[in-house]
Amino acid sequence: MYRRLRSGLPKDPVYPSNLEGLGYYINEKDEIRNIENPKAYFKFFLTRNDRYNALQREAMNESIRKIVFDRLIALNLDKIRLPLGATEDEPNVPIFISSNLSSHKRIVVLFYENNQDLGIFAHRILGGNGGINVGSAVNFVKHIQSLNTKDGGEAPGIVLANLGQLRWWRRGKKACTQVSWFALPQHSVTDPPYLFHPVKNTIPGNRSTAEHVDYIFNHVIKELASANVKLDIVGVSEGAVRVAKFLNDEANFATWGSRAEAFAAVATYFHADEITNSAFGEWFKNRGRVYLQSDEPSGTLLAPPSGTKRIPAHGAPIFSLGQPYYSEIQLPHGYKTIIDWFQEVASDEQYVNPTFEGFDFDDGTDEEPYWSNKDDMLHDELLVSDKKAEEVDVE
Repeated sequence: MYRRLRSGLPKDPVYPSNLEGLGYYINEKDEIRNIENPKAYFKFFLTRNDRYNALQREAMNESIRKIVFDRLIALNLDKIRLPLGATEDEPNVPIFISSNLSSHKRIVVLFYENNQDLGIFAHRILGGNGGINVGSAVNFVKHIQSLNTKDGGEAPGIVLANLGQLRWWRRGKKACTQVSWFALPQHSVTDPPYLFHPVKNTIPGNRSTAEHVDYIFNHVIKELASANVKLDIVGVSEGAVRVAKFLNDEANFATWGSRAEAFAAVATYFHADEITNSAFGEWFKNRGRVYLQSDEPSGTLLAPPSGTKRIPAHGAPIFSLGQPYYSEIQLPHGYKTIIDWFQEVASDEQYVNPTFEGFDFDDGTDEEPYWSNKDDMLHDELLVSDKKAEEVDVE
């Protein structure tokens, strides 16, 4: 009988965490290209071994994170740790805020998806057509900083929340996403991923996306921003849902409703039938907008707050950002549409959304939309299930 010792297992591969070491460079279009073949973008499938591919991707992602962080810091943003006051060695999650946040009368707060690193929008853009500034928060921040208020004052401040990096790697003493968690260094290629402990491997006050949203409002903005600051909020996918649920809470809305000027919910799956706070529902209808995937031109109205036959009600008017696929590319291509609307809201203290009406064109069917009869559908499913159970022979 033979056995293979642990020392004989193939070692985990190690890749350099810089573009040149990985064989890539940044061209004149700000795109990452292969040094040997300048026409080629990043190649994920390096080998047939998925572990090698995942570790190469993580090394590339780390290289991109460093570049994006340097560019955001150059734009006068500060990277701070949460919980506030945490040291580098203590569990913490980084976020970016304007260096002079307390002096701003308006702040744009971004709650992005929960599967991306801080400041990263879409790797399909970062590592492909579009480039680093487009696929990250860099162009988003630049556009906000270029704005002027109606009285010629300072542009809005910025807070970039971090719903993605809420896992804490204790040995490496850094926060990471779930994707990065599965690419952490191991003894061998064959080792399973590290076990995840819900307390030891999370960050106090930010153990979930819901806690992180709460911490941004009730600690970061409350303690670091002006008491009278107005908030323009952008939420994308999970970020949009968590913000909506936070403001739907009566106590939270009583505190923040008067300070929140507008809310853009991008690629959200929070629907009107989930609204339980009538005050928030009315505010969201008047000062909220939903942006969903669509091939219609950016800014095109898709549905009123009540929805249409094909689009369920979200409680606010629904628009397109001109992108038919992928939630992660909505904001990189559509942020100007959203920020321009924020500017419109900020210029009118009495602003409310115009009254929008949607029209359902007859498609030759009399079928009701599936979301209008959820209870009936559930009832029918239960009847079918019961009928099948009755037909089973019992010996």
